[in-house]
Amino acid sequence: MRHVRIGFIPSHRDPFSRDWGEKMRARCIAALDKIPGLELVVPGPDLTPQGLVATIEEGRKTLDLFRRKGVAGVIVGGMTFSHEVSAIGVIVAGMARGTPVLHFGTRGAPIGPDGLRASDSWCGMFMTASAMKRRGIKFEHLPTCFPEEPVFSETAARFVRACAANDAFHGARIGQIGARPEEFESVWWDEASLQKRFNQTVVPVDLDETFARVEAIPADSKAVKAVVKEVSAGLAASDASGAPPASPELLANLARYELALEALAREKDLAAMGVNCWTRVQQRFGISVCEALGRLTDKGIMAACEVDIYGAASMLAVYGAGLDQTPPHFIDWTELHPERPNVWLAWHCGNCPRTLCEPNCKPSLRDHSIIQLRPACGALEFRMKPGPVTCARLVEYDGDFTMFIGRGEVIPIEPVTRGSYGWVQVADVMDWERKMIEHGIIHHGVLIHDPAVAAALESFCYFNDIAVVKGA
Repeated sequence: MRHVRIGFIPSHRDPFSRDWGEKMRARCIAALDKIPGLELVVPGPDLTPQGLVATIEEGRKTLDLFRRKGVAGVIVGGMTFSHEVSAIGVIVAGMARGTPVLHFGTRGAPIGPDGLRASDSWCGMFMTASAMKRRGIKFEHLPTCFPEEPVFSETAARFVRACAANDAFHGARIGQIGARPEEFESVWWDEASLQKRFNQTVVPVDLDETFARVEAIPADSKAVKAVVKEVSAGLAASDASGAPPASPELLANLARYELALEALAREKDLAAMGVNCWTRVQQRFGISVCEALGRLTDKGIMAACEVDIYGAASMLAVYGAGLDQTPPHFIDWTELHPERPNVWLAWHCGNCPRTLCEPNCKPSLRDHSIIQLRPACGALEFRMKPGPVTCARLVEYDGDFTMFIGRGEVIPIEPVTRGSYGWVQVADVMDWERKMIEHGIIHHGVLIHDPAVAAALESFCYFNDIAVVKGA
């Protein structure tokens, strides 16, 4: 699981009750500690009185703590009446520009019999929000609540996932393995925009260099044999047409290609890659690299087909928003169901991570179903497991980025088709179509079996000035 460090500012202002503020701080920490993927960084009583932040000096100490720990986001909460100068003017404004911020105020303490109030946190919350607005700091707001209320943990969990996506996305190095297909201009990208907006680097690797690396790996090496054993395990003995399983030579070539790409990712510090997958690899090695790309994605190296760099970047955001728990599938938005309304086909040639295979479906390793060169072994074909999913795609036009986000459910229905696939049911597929066409969403997308990713991606996009288009 991906973990992200999040700084928590328990804001307080004298003369309101420090004891109440201390109790609210403890209750907030107890709730936040239960959120998956969150590594909380918060000042303790050894750093500030009662672990609260109420003065400029306490703010400076907390800012230094956050910087030393390298927090990826900040949660600022009013434990009593918030102190905007220390919480915002010193800490939040002192963080790197663009650091995601979640803002909230706790519900107030019971009013005493003497009529005095211990917190006035609602009032202070408007001051901290105003302080961020004046400084042009982007933040999300969590509605006023006690930390035990569901809205607290739900909103904080979404924020953590958004910070995880941000952490995975920014500064990523994406491998460009070969040139894009000549007649697939839709997978173009603007490297300057990626660098300027997200500090991403596209690392070009010539396909001839990749081939040389493949050929330098002995076919009878222990590493190749180990991969072949893993690839062969659990496969159907033959495909539906009665074709025999892949030959030992082709399996070895597939394993060598996977090992070469994995070594490239390691040596060049690549978080993701867009891979040239036809037709030179079929001509040279008799394989299709689909299955290798699925295995790399299963290992946490996001691998997109057809040198789709923005597709690989989409995978990084989606995988990060899922806390690296569930591998995504790099798909084509392929076809509408021939009979069922609001159902479409999420499909690709055979690159789906095997961990997403439907339990009762035995995968088969076959020649590519579209590329007609033979042999072209390496497409891992199966039906995806059912369940709720998030689908997404990042595009860019004239320097402006947009992400399409939609939720649906993979449902176990006929007909069967070649490749790795799932039939996805949504609320209104024509709404998806209209918006995708209007905003130039290309034929590739990303699907992940995690419906919570959708809301996290919306937050991720907000903090990164990426326009959001939501499918119904």
